[in-house]
Amino acid sequence: MNLRPRRWKWWLVGLAVLVVVAALLGSGFAETYRVEIKRFTVTSPDVPAAFDGTRIALITDIHRGAFFSQGRVGRLVERVNSLKPDVVVLGGDYVYADVDYEASCFAELASLEAPLGRFAVLGNHDYGEYETGDTGGTDPTSAIEAIKGAGLTLLDNQAIWVMKADARIRVGGVADYDEGIPQLAPTIGGTSPRDFVILLSHNPDIAEDLPAGAVDLMLSGHTHGGQVTFFGLWAPHLPSKYGQKYRTGLVTTGSTTVIVSNGVGTIFPPIRLFARPQIVEVTLRSGPSTALRP
Repeated sequence: MNLRPRRWKWWLVGLAVLVVVAALLGSGFAETYRVEIKRFTVTSPDVPAAFDGTRIALITDIHRGAFFSQGRVGRLVERVNSLKPDVVVLGGDYVYADVDYEASCFAELASLEAPLGRFAVLGNHDYGEYETGDTGGTDPTSAIEAIKGAGLTLLDNQAIWVMKADARIRVGGVADYDEGIPQLAPTIGGTSPRDFVILLSHNPDIAEDLPAGAVDLMLSGHTHGGQVTFFGLWAPHLPSKYGQKYRTGLVTTGSTTVIVSNGVGTIFPPIRLFARPQIVEVTLRSGPSTALRP
């Protein structure tokens, strides 16, 4: 006589758990489509007056693949172009699971518009695997070809002076921290303490290795903001050696301002919880050093 009420009690508990799990999964799936524009203003006396008000759009971690279609990449490009950025930087991980998606991804990214330049670095997922006899390794050839074919400037351990009127800023990039061999020298070589230097690195952990005063602003992704977090405050898993430090947003490391984007796509499972996908927009200002959210 007493077993039946208890049995119903456990059925109700189980049903409640299933409803909560289903709601979380549904919410997490929907969140992957809710791309937000995250805006920052970075002010420095090293920003030339000619670059005051220059806007940089950062796109990273698209993860084109089974869960992120070519059409979604195209709509992402349209949204970035609607912001009318002066510079566009791409932070790597253009594909997920299969580098064969690189071509279709960059077929859309080729339409990005930015009068002062469109720059890209590689992420860890952009290195395809190969095998030769008993040995193997990784090869970024397909990503490199896709980037160049799209007319974008690859900053894989390379840098460039971006010019505006008679003024200039340095924009450089490094190879992926895990799959490549990052080299900072091309970015900081030939610069002076008065130059404004921007570094693009897929993995934000390299910020810990930067010489003091060498880089003013570093832009990164890789962490997905944790992708699945507890109310946006803590992530149980992050691909970083420094815990939650580089999970998302604005981080000051020494004299370098680091901005870490949540990125746009996902790895498996294709859900996000309290870590919305982002397009990051950074506005440069000339003046006393600050880095802040508007």
